Amino acid sequence: MDFWLSYATLASIYVLLGLSTNLLVGIAGIFSVSQAAVFGVGAYIVSYLLMNEVTSFLPAMLVAAVFCVLLNVLVTLPALRVSGDYFVVTSFGIQLLATAIFTNWTFGTGGANGLPGIPPADLFGKTLDSTTQMVELCVGAMILGCLAFWLIMRAPFGRLLRAIREDELAVAAAGKNVLRAKVSAAAMAGAFAGSAGGLYATFLSFIDPSSFDLDASILLLTMVVVGGARTLAGSIIGPFLLLALPQVLSLIDIPTTIAAAARQLIYGVLLIAFMLFRPQGLAGEKL
Repeated sequence: MDFWLSYATLASIYVLLGLSTNLLVGIAGIFSVSQAAVFGVGAYIVSYLLMNEVTSFLPAMLVAAVFCVLLNVLVTLPALRVSGDYFVVTSFGIQLLATAIFTNWTFGTGGANGLPGIPPADLFGKTLDSTTQMVELCVGAMILGCLAFWLIMRAPFGRLLRAIREDELAVAAAGKNVLRAKVSAAAMAGAFAGSAGGLYATFLSFIDPSSFDLDASILLLTMVVVGGARTLAGSIIGPFLLLALPQVLSLIDIPTTIAAAARQLIYGVLLIAFMLFRPQGLAGEKL
């Protein structure tokens, strides 16, 4: 039972990350490979505030979300002055820079050894120290995130983002502020990723840079592509499906030394296969 509860908890957290990535890549057409870095910043901020008893869980989550919004905006503003392949290279550089900071800033992040002993989440003075309580919290956060995504997509702002993805020049010619819309999308994505980071840190009680590196960003992109970009259902299906893959691999008798490499290989093959044969993903719109 604890295994399934842990799986549901992690999958719910990754749904928030899927929403974040889908909002940028699928809806706004901003191909970013640095969302795992924002995810990591949220996790480290919440961990630092809780471990040093600066504040309780909910204020720490709010601080992390606001900081990640500001970070995404500050990063996106200069990066969006380039487009296409140049933006991908810029976001790639941001991801590498963040990974280097997470790995080498031992005072703030614990360096490569990570941060152990992160206190559990608490709500209104009650500590959530059981897996059942954490799954309820994370599923609740997932539902709120999905509702927010659904409302955004049905608002005029969501239609504007889809129009920018289809033809940015036409939207600009119609008098719309394209840069402001893209920055707003990046801000919302930052809030999703920062919140997911706080939940991730308090659930596992330990974080290290390997959870927020380039491989993690590629995993997020794979989740969106496999589940289906541009749709809410795709942001839910992708994380639940891909997080089940390691458990399937554990049933196969392969050496533990190559298990991680095999998982990355499968993610890569899935990404290529879906881009070739079903680019809209399992639940995506037909392209």
